[in-house]
Order: sequence, then structure tokens, then C-alpha cells
Amino acid sequence: MTDRNQPFSSAEQVAYLNRMLEAERAGAKALMAILEMSPRHGEAWAALRRMHNDEAHNCVLIGKQIKRLGADYSHATGEFLDKLIAIHGNRARVEFLAKGLRWAVKRFDEAMPCLDEEVQGTIAQIRESHLRSIELCEQVCNVLPADVIEQGLAR
Repeated sequence: MTDRNQPFSSAEQVAYLNRMLEAERAGAKALMAILEMSPRHGEAWAALRRMHNDEAHNCVLIGKQIKRLGADYSHATGEFLDKLIAIHGNRARVEFLAKGLRWAVKRFDEAMPCLDEEVQGTIAQIRESHLRSIELCEQVCNVLPADVIEQGLAR
């Protein structure tokens, strides 16, 4: 990113949005991987499911902005997914997920002044969902003892 006070060109804005779309898609798929290895229908599972729904919705929101800008959206998945899958244990995966969400919030904050007004509104909404998800990640890690989180991995 160059000067934070300079608006992105249309191409830069689309490139940024596609990068964030790929990251959101990775987050949604990462949450599915965690959900598949978690005991179903408990408090932690419900929180993870809400986060997954938010991530999937965020992909739609970003895709709509890219289309509004007259561009095609990426179908790629960010590298975060492979990194998360390589981690053993759902507690560690949820902690890594929170780290990824913090990374995205930082990218949102950096880019916000460079985005057009409509994209800013969308990114602000996604940023808020990420802040909620970070809190949920912390709650999930605190609610379930490590052995319960790890049991799901042994399935």
C-alpha cells in the first residue's frame, strides 16, 4: 500500500477486494474444517457455526462490491486455509483463526481511507463481524477444556 491518504484506483480497489475475498473464503472453509471436527450442537459449536455464517455472508458482500465496480471476482481461496489445516487440535485452530481475523481487521483499517464510500460501508460492516468473531473465538477457547476440543480431532 502506498500513501494512505490517496484513494485507490479502480483496479487497486478491485485487487484489494479480491485479496480480502480470498481471505474471507479461506476463513469460511477453515471454520467448516473446525466444525467437522467439533462435538455438535454445544455452545462452542453454535458459536463456530455463527462465525461460519458471517464469513460466508462477508464473501457475498465483497463479491457484490467487486461486481458493482464492473470486475470479476476471484474464485481462489487464500493461503490461510492450508495454514490452519496444518495445525493440530481445534483449540489451536480456533486461536489461529482469531489471529487471522485480527490480520483482516488490520488490513481493513489500513485500506479504509483509500476505498470509495460504498466499499467503506461494506468493509466497516465486515470489520464489525470480525470483531464479534474474535470475541467468540476467545469464548470458545475458554468454554471448552482442551481435552473436549481435542477429542473432536480424533474422530
